[in-house]
Amino acid sequence: MNIYIGNISYSITPEEIKELFLPFGNVLSVKIITDKQTGRSKGYAFVEMENEEEGQNAIKALNETEISGRNVKVNSAHRKESTE
Repeated sequence: MNIYIGNISYSITPEEIKELFLPFGNVLSVKIITDKQTGRSKGYAFVEMENEEEGQNAIKALNETEISGRNVKVNSAHRKESTE
């Protein structure tokens, strides 16, 4: 399951995000989205978890919680639709 986490601190690391999600299940990957020009975080990331149930539990527990001084948004990530 792919999960979107928004409004994250610009200084948070992938390891810190993984630690937040580990209590809910196996974390397959964490990708913080960065600006191509500066390499700076854009303030959101994607977390891939092993299964849907664990992902839903993480979303329910972490959405609208304060992490590193910011109220984060956590929800199911939707695949980008191809416009071609």
